[in-house]
Amino acid sequence: MKIVHLLWGLSNGGIENMLVDIVNQQVEDNDISFIVVNQMIDESIVARLDKRVRIYCCGRNVKSKNPLPFLKINYFLFKIRPEIVHAHYDDMARLILGKWRMVRTIHNTTNDFNESKYFRACYAISKAVQEEWEKAGKETILVENGIRCESVRCERNGLFNDGLLHFVQVSRLYIKQKGQDILLKALAEIKNKNLCPLNFKMHLIGDGSSRELLQEMSNTLGINELVVFEGNKPREWIYENLCNFDLFIQPSRYEGFGLTVAEAMVAKVPVLSSNIEGPVEIMTVNDGGSNRLVGYTFETQNSEDLAKKIAEFVQNGRNEKSVELGRRHVMANYDIRNTALRYLEEYRKLLAYK
Repeated sequence: MKIVHLLWGLSNGGIENMLVDIVNQQVEDNDISFIVVNQMIDESIVARLDKRVRIYCCGRNVKSKNPLPFLKINYFLFKIRPEIVHAHYDDMARLILGKWRMVRTIHNTTNDFNESKYFRACYAISKAVQEEWEKAGKETILVENGIRCESVRCERNGLFNDGLLHFVQVSRLYIKQKGQDILLKALAEIKNKNLCPLNFKMHLIGDGSSRELLQEMSNTLGINELVVFEGNKPREWIYENLCNFDLFIQPSRYEGFGLTVAEAMVAKVPVLSSNIEGPVEIMTVNDGGSNRLVGYTFETQNSEDLAKKIAEFVQNGRNEKSVELGRRHVMANYDIRNTALRYLEEYRKLLAYK
């Protein structure tokens, strides 16, 4: 099959990293291309791509209204003549001329349901996303996200030797979705109310539009000694070193899945997440015939509840049984090879209907 994946950018984000893993599987028997609209290409992502995957960059500056990059999208499509055009973000279908077999992955909750009319099929990355679209009367096909489970290290390698607990969040710094502001308020709550010993560091791995605001907030709240802004790290570094952290915290306001939650669970790091559908779905495992939650949750957007849960973890430590159950659950259910194969199966079904 000749497949084009259509992206706004190819930056160091969760969707892009996962998509690289998917196409590196798909390219074994298929012709794969990326069309990247914006001038946003991270070389560390490109370096991970199989050399057989072609990249066509339209060179648009973000928010530019110059029509030339949009003409380039269609020029590249007519040059490639793909059998499947797979869009990965909102507002892309309206840019496309010609009658292509277009499909869309819904990577998050809070999407524009009306966009479904442009696509032959819409794929939901989780049951939570699928249920949201069903409530809006829109049909989707479940193709669950996955990670390269075998690449995630689960034994510590001595990254920290200072006697402190080290907590981590791996995400784009974008408070509207990822909720890092809630996390900083929770740390201030712990400090100001002496909820537990301050024997920990909170590491924020990632970059984004909210970085400056979060750094100012950390300073204003008086918690600079607790927070480390690490910036972006290559995916290889994360997979090698995530296992060294004592707690993974996901304070998102909304999340369709939660790739980094799955990665932390495979790395045998306890997870504390807001009680939203995507992460909770990943953290719910079958244990002896009944479902149970491995890890911890707090009430979404409630910094006081998050502070309480962090303090409880500092005082009580990790639950080894839950950590091991979580690792086995993700490895059995969210492997990237299954995700890549499911997409190919769905493409073939579309091609069968002329």
